Amino acid sequence: MARKSALYAALLAACASAPAQADSAADFYRGKEIKLIIGQPVGGGYDTYARMFARHLGRLMAGTPSVIVQNMPGAGGIVMTNSLVAQQPRDGTVIGAAAGSVSTAPLFGAPGARYDARELGWIGSLNSEVGLVVSWKDSPVKKAEDLYARELIVGGSAATDGNVIFPRAMNDILGTKFKVIPGYGGTANVSLAIERGEIQGTGSWHYSSLMAAKPQWLEDGSLNVLIQLALKPHPKVKNAPTVIELAKNDEQRATLELVFAQQDMGRPVYAPPGIPMDRLEALRAAFDAFVRDPAVLREASDIKIEINNPMPGADMAKLVERLYAMPPEAIKRAGDAVLKGG
Repeated sequence: MARKSALYAALLAACASAPAQADSAADFYRGKEIKLIIGQPVGGGYDTYARMFARHLGRLMAGTPSVIVQNMPGAGGIVMTNSLVAQQPRDGTVIGAAAGSVSTAPLFGAPGARYDARELGWIGSLNSEVGLVVSWKDSPVKKAEDLYARELIVGGSAATDGNVIFPRAMNDILGTKFKVIPGYGGTANVSLAIERGEIQGTGSWHYSSLMAAKPQWLEDGSLNVLIQLALKPHPKVKNAPTVIELAKNDEQRATLELVFAQQDMGRPVYAPPGIPMDRLEALRAAFDAFVRDPAVLREASDIKIEINNPMPGADMAKLVERLYAMPPEAIKRAGDAVLKGG
């Protein structure tokens, strides 16, 4: 009887703790301001998603704080993440949004990545992304097989962005012939360069960003879709293989899976290490409400962006732990491919 009474008391205490934590977070955030720092330039797909999240976060958050946005582009989100870890408050008033590559940049030894992704407070990923390798309609490269025989000049953003590291990785792993021109700063500038004829395409353009910025290019045949950069194909993209399907052996397949696993957490939102757990849980709860909220889904439809298979923060943390626990030789192969100069 005594054991049953003790167990009952413990269950009551556990049930009471969640509302108490929620109340604590609400008390903290009431009247405060959250700053969301975006690790990408203004005007691109990451900026569009993060700003939509910021517009709704305050009303969905415990304590209804106000939310402001700041852009801190550089190295595919590494500059912002370094700042988040080393310089920003760890009390839950500053959070970040960047590319999924921030999760593996330190794992692969990316220059300048001074953080451990396992220590970040993962809040959620706004979309599971499928990157598209595309060429302009008049390019001689019109399908995946052509990439083994002909050079394709592709534009990229920063050195650690997907549209730079992914084509270089495919060159190293698969033997494709991408010539990568980095330094365009964001997908908006890459698309302008494609229109001007400076480049022939890009080595990774997220389907969601493409549909938000240039949907007519897919609809009218202006772009050839060569490869889908994801572990699984996008349901709306036909007749283009996934990068995994191009693997010629098990070693290539394992390396490609490690490189492209970050696509599953394509648009992460995260807090610095050491944020109090009640505030992290409040941010995660607001994220979970955001991806289900009718007003959010209507706005996403209106501005033609998708919220496709979003990932909760706890699942992101587990994925990061799994990636960091991969065999060292597989991590080295993937890191060498990602960081190779091309």
